[in-house]
Amino acid sequence: MSDKNALITGASKGIGKAIALRLGQLNYSLLLIGRDSKELISAAKECEDQGATVFVRAGDLTDDSFRETLVPFALDSLGFIDVLINNAGSSDSAPIQEADLVAWDKVLDLNVRTALHLSRNVLPHMIERRRGAVINISSIQGRSVVPTGGIYCATKHAINGLTGCMFEDVREYGIKVSSIMPGYVETR
Repeated sequence: MSDKNALITGASKGIGKAIALRLGQLNYSLLLIGRDSKELISAAKECEDQGATVFVRAGDLTDDSFRETLVPFALDSLGFIDVLINNAGSSDSAPIQEADLVAWDKVLDLNVRTALHLSRNVLPHMIERRRGAVINISSIQGRSVVPTGGIYCATKHAINGLTGCMFEDVREYGIKVSSIMPGYVETR
């Protein structure tokens, strides 16, 4: 086990997998979260091949009962969480007047509520240790708008607002809170 531990959502592919691989190289022990168990196990194997200790949990982050098991599982597996990376996300495109609101609710739930819930559950442990970092993966769309991008842009604007407020709430405890806003990424 490492003396540095990270919980990463959306870790089976794309940006989340790249983060997991890099943290594995930096000798972090990892808890990787994602929906697709096959891809998640593959990502974990790649991290283990570089020497990282890796735990995985596959499930739907929009399911409250699954989401609520993650921090206790992380604490049991890793002992503590130094870094929470809220990366999981999805998108749906449509003009507002034509939007499928059920689909948009799912995007809102995954992109915002999951980050809110996990941060809320991790922060008391970081406060107790007086150290830690929460990194929210946003997007350049969190600073701009595009046609048919209402729900995605709204969720990324929300993540940036949540990040700023969270930083103000916990900085006195030595906890860092950041939002990373990547541009377009060549990924599935």
